[in-house]
Amino acid sequence: MFEITTEQMTQIKSTLNNSVAEQEIIFNKLDFNPYGSDVFKPYHSVVMDREKYDGERKERLEYPADYGICETEERSEEIKAGAALTDGEERAIDESIFDGDDAFMVIEELTDDNEIILALTVQQIWGQAGIQIISFLGFFTDDADAQKAIEQADYVTFEET
Repeated sequence: MFEITTEQMTQIKSTLNNSVAEQEIIFNKLDFNPYGSDVFKPYHSVVMDREKYDGERKERLEYPADYGICETEERSEEIKAGAALTDGEERAIDESIFDGDDAFMVIEELTDDNEIILALTVQQIWGQAGIQIISFLGFFTDDADAQKAIEQADYVTFEET
């Protein structure tokens, strides 16, 4: 949970019906620090820009055996020809794509000790530079609205097991 002032909470609440761009102005003024909260709580998921994901997926479908998506050359040829993928093959594709990915969709709780507002961000680990916010996706009053925003975002999420 990230602590904010009552004045900051009032500013955030006044932007809830505004565009993400307008909300981001307020977010940037918070001097938000991802280390100032329980990192990756209460929600996090590995995430990738949809366009990049689509390109990575296409490559794996073109070379399924090379990426360990299937075990036989016969199945590889079937996949290349457009055969439906099994659940295991779908999972193998996503695991291959997201292996080592360092970006996360995170729902952060912001509180003034009276109320809680959620901030949806994409955070990335930059080695020694630490965790950085690479995208702000909005403020929300409840988890259901934040989850809807995740579904509508131009990102693909992957739940690690």
